[in-house]
Amino acid sequence: MIEKLIEEIDNALLHDLYFAAMSLALALPDICGRAEYPNANVTTRYILWYNEYIGQYEQCSCDACRKAQMPYLSGEVIYNLRNSFLHQGTPNIDSSKIKDSANKLDEFTLVFEKKNEFDIYVDASSIISSNDGDVSRRSYRVNVRRLCQIITLNAKGYYHKNRDKFDFFNYKILDWDRDSCSLFGTTEKEGEK
Repeated sequence: MIEKLIEEIDNALLHDLYFAAMSLALALPDICGRAEYPNANVTTRYILWYNEYIGQYEQCSCDACRKAQMPYLSGEVIYNLRNSFLHQGTPNIDSSKIKDSANKLDEFTLVFEKKNEFDIYVDASSIISSNDGDVSRRSYRVNVRRLCQIITLNAKGYYHKNRDKFDFFNYKILDWDRDSCSLFGTTEKEGEK
């Protein structure tokens, strides 16, 4: 199932279907979190899995960024995005639901960008300080292609190392076109005639 979802995310991005790709990508930490932390509640397992496999690498390790508490894509931020987007249809980040003060965002921006030659995309975070040095505005700009990449690559790697933990997948998928063609010894192209 993980591999099929990732294939569909990749296909959505190939056709610039950013919201479709992001919707599926935001579901992957749910699935992997259930595998890794089966007894934890949804919120806890989502955030724990994301932070362990992705979030800790999203935080800048330089002294200046750590001292300034630069915003980053933490498990709390992504879980908040997941909830807002999948349940309310809006990519808002509700900072009142984020405990980590460094990630209480005042502005959150999604970036849609066509596929580029090297498949490298960037995010940006910023802090604007007032004249007295207090933080007055925290923002984060996330490239949807990059977000999908980091989630899918980590979910795929996790799945391949932990297939045995995915024993809760208890269903079958029937690809009618493919399976009926193989039953009759034809290809899908021949079956279309």
